[in-house]
Amino acid sequence: METIIILTAIFAFISTNLDDMFILAAFFVNPHFRTKDVVLGQYLGFVILLTVSSLAYFAQFIIPPRWISLLGIIPIVIGIRSLIYLKNPESDDSGETPDFNKYKFGQKILPVALVTLANGGDNLGIYMPLFASMGLHSLFLTAITFLFMVGVWCFLGFKLVNNSILGDKIKNYGHYILPFVMITIGLVILLRGWF
Repeated sequence: METIIILTAIFAFISTNLDDMFILAAFFVNPHFRTKDVVLGQYLGFVILLTVSSLAYFAQFIIPPRWISLLGIIPIVIGIRSLIYLKNPESDDSGETPDFNKYKFGQKILPVALVTLANGGDNLGIYMPLFASMGLHSLFLTAITFLFMVGVWCFLGFKLVNNSILGDKIKNYGHYILPFVMITIGLVILLRGWF
């Protein structure tokens, strides 16, 4: 059972953090950010996302589990929207890169955390229904797995800066995989509540 929980956590983390890999790489490549600042900022932002998502766990004591499992619709909608975007991409990016050089020494952890939070909408959309459908043991194991994966992600983001071939492949194909992972996670959440 623990293996299934850990694998679900890993897939949920990967599906919601593919874009974070490139954000981390952008911070690591910036000479004004020390590696330590980027890692601490990423952990701070992620712990906040994890805490907010964990509050959904307590909702299961007030709301019947079958109704909570309907939150599985959120990742399904995110996945379907991603599929629609693949078919009809609309550019909503201004093409501007934020200027992180304006932050002074000691204030560089916060911008990394804020970017993690700002980019965490999909995390909340997946983690809240996932956590609400879990027991306390599963929630704890998932949270530990997520925190481990943040470290792995920081390491890979750092390595990505030095490996343009791998980075190009992830940028080219990651968005094709994401919708199917999101839809699968949503279906698992729905099925867990009704069967």
